[in-house]
Amino acid sequence: MTGKGREIVDMMQRRKIKALCVQEKRWKGIKAKILAQGYKLLYSNASPESRSRVGVILHGELQEEVCEVSRVNDRIMYVKMMFGGETVTVLTAYAPQAGCSEDEDETFWRDLDGVMVGIPENERVIVGRDLNGHVGGRKGGEERWH
Repeated sequence: MTGKGREIVDMMQRRKIKALCVQEKRWKGIKAKILAQGYKLLYSNASPESRSRVGVILHGELQEEVCEVSRVNDRIMYVKMMFGGETVTVLTAYAPQAGCSEDEDETFWRDLDGVMVGIPENERVIVGRDLNGHVGGRKGGEERWH
């Protein structure tokens, strides 16, 4: 394998990372793809004409522990794994960028909230995300983080 996928696997090996959430991917479809040296990319895309935006890369050791993969839409997905009787959810999310419609933005946050509310309180949750947040004033004088 060459390109960015190879660079990501090399970086994960150097840093001893076993799970990595990725956003702004370019592959089409709802699939899983072997990257290299036992690393597997699970990625999501809700519609065939758009490109996948989120994914989770797992080391081979973790692939054995996966009990559920939920591709909510092309901006939100999660992977549930079992470790010693404990469930761990790795969630990846990619918020709409500035310039997207307000409806798209509201839908994203509603969907993300629905996923979080649906995860039992006794489960550990790891969130890897690109929330496209901003700090500071907005047009119209509103000053807060968002």
